[in-house]
Amino acid sequence: MRIAWMFAVLVSVLASAAPTVAGERFLAQPQLATDCQSALISATTPFAQKKLKQLDKCAMAAFKCIETVAPNDEADVDPIDACLEKASGLCAKTVDVITAEEQKLTDAIVKACAPLAPEELLRADGLGFEVIAPDCLDLGVTVEDTATAAACIVQQHECAVEQMYLAEHPRAGELFGLVDADLGPDSCLDDLGGPGSGVEDLKLGRRLAQCEQGVTKTGGGFVATKLKSIGRCLGAVFDCVQLAPHDDACIAKAKSMCDKAFSTVEASALKVEPAVTKGCGAIAFDQLLADTGLDYQALIDEETCIPLGVSDLATVPHYATCLYREHECAGDDILRFTVPRAAELLGLVGRTLPGSFFCIPPEDF
Repeated sequence: MRIAWMFAVLVSVLASAAPTVAGERFLAQPQLATDCQSALISATTPFAQKKLKQLDKCAMAAFKCIETVAPNDEADVDPIDACLEKASGLCAKTVDVITAEEQKLTDAIVKACAPLAPEELLRADGLGFEVIAPDCLDLGVTVEDTATAAACIVQQHECAVEQMYLAEHPRAGELFGLVDADLGPDSCLDDLGGPGSGVEDLKLGRRLAQCEQGVTKTGGGFVATKLKSIGRCLGAVFDCVQLAPHDDACIAKAKSMCDKAFSTVEASALKVEPAVTKGCGAIAFDQLLADTGLDYQALIDEETCIPLGVSDLATVPHYATCLYREHECAGDDILRFTVPRAAELLGLVGRTLPGSFFCIPPEDF
């Protein structure tokens, strides 16, 4: 508590020393700020893409074992157990890849942002990390320099990506447990329960696997489009604020870029429901709800969709809406940690974060 109080005092002093309004900057070397912010934006999308891919590689390997492999009690080693053993080796490699990607993200942030003075990393007219400092404290990180900022960003990104994947594949935590794949003590890939087994009908099991692969492909594709497009928009506005303050022409050009970026995200969002329905709509929804199937019942039990305005999860389109909105909100959170001044910057071009309509503001949690 004393650390949090001292940090709050520091932030207050810094803020009072450098009062700002949207679009103003008082940095001695604003190029250092744009270099840092650009690196943050550039590193975020590939990290999210690669981590989602590795999570899916492990989970789907285990899922196919329990859904598409026939058991044989008379065999020396049951085929399902043999499959899971093989998947365990694969999953150990995916965890190593994820760990390496997390370190790569950390290194990219530190390298690009270390030249920036810590106070300019925090200040409202710099990177603005004072805005998300309370959220970082909730993650157990006190942001006071580049290293701690990187630690906060990476931890938040890790959790946000895992939560997105859990919405795509509610059995993911269970499946990681089946193959003893450990994502570490801070993992948000919770085990929502499950029998550790699949359906008896292998034909149905193969259809469930195909459905799930379509869901993860659709969800991952939308997130990548959102982070890349909105990130490009935010980077353009940030450059204007730092390098060409009060330059209407710069803001106008950035606004044009942002309009295109938002249109791209909106078009991608419209593809989510048809894609999920195409891949999963022919399967009886009770099989998707079943804990031996995709366990969408776990999303109901966890009330995952209710805060997103989806109170009923009785059809594939209901699930698709929940999936889209969860990814929209998790994506907003990733952008908010990547670009702490996101709300202010988007305001300069007449925009808000895409999920603002249905995402619960962080202070309301």
